[in-house]
Amino acid sequence: MLTERKNAVIKGLDKGKWIRPTDKSAVYLEIPPGARWGIRVTLYENSAKVEAVQGEKTVWYNAPKRYSTIVTPPNIFERLRGISFEDKILAEVANKRRVAAEENGTPTYFTDAEPDN
Repeated sequence: MLTERKNAVIKGLDKGKWIRPTDKSAVYLEIPPGARWGIRVTLYENSAKVEAVQGEKTVWYNAPKRYSTIVTPPNIFERLRGISFEDKILAEVANKRRVAAEENGTPTYFTDAEPDN
């Protein structure tokens, strides 16, 4: 049973949709309208997988780091510097958004600021 969440599990991941395929995982999928490439974040109990994906049902096996990365909780040194697990995930999401934008042929799609009017 897949259930969809209306609110974000991680702040900053609110442009796409969250689903819960199992009790111990959550999946966030964000593909811009009209684009082929987007990002997918899969949260597990003690790690997260952040991927640049081509379509909703793309599956990567042994994908290059450019497209898929496993994020682990911060170690003791990262925690001492104030880095949280959420910070590490959001940093990797920014990298994968950049990859997805490059693959879509719009390298500034995710980084363009809204114009001030």
